[in-house]
Amino acid sequence: MVFGEEKKKRTTLSKTEWEAIKKRSGNKCLMCGRTEKSVGVLVKAHVKARSRGGTQYFPLCRNCHGKFDDGKATATELKRLGISKEIYARLKPKKPKKKEDKLPWILRP
Repeated sequence: MVFGEEKKKRTTLSKTEWEAIKKRSGNKCLMCGRTEKSVGVLVKAHVKARSRGGTQYFPLCRNCHGKFDDGKATATELKRLGISKEIYARLKPKKPKKKEDKLPWILRP
């Protein structure tokens, strides 16, 4: 960070805002359609990954959230979210580097 430059603040979602978002979706996971009651809890998923600057949220069950973040969502599931495969490729989280990449150059195989 350069002197005099302000640090970006993360936007937070209030409980009221999150409840309104869930209510709009009928308290259901947008990918599989299961209700919050049947899955236990709906989690806040980012349309665009937070690592890529995303700030919009939508409700997903834990299974679908993991699938979405791992890049394993099917075309049908993406259609339910209103996202095409091409757009999805740009929105998904950045992949973490392999452990090998973190090793000092002298220790690399």
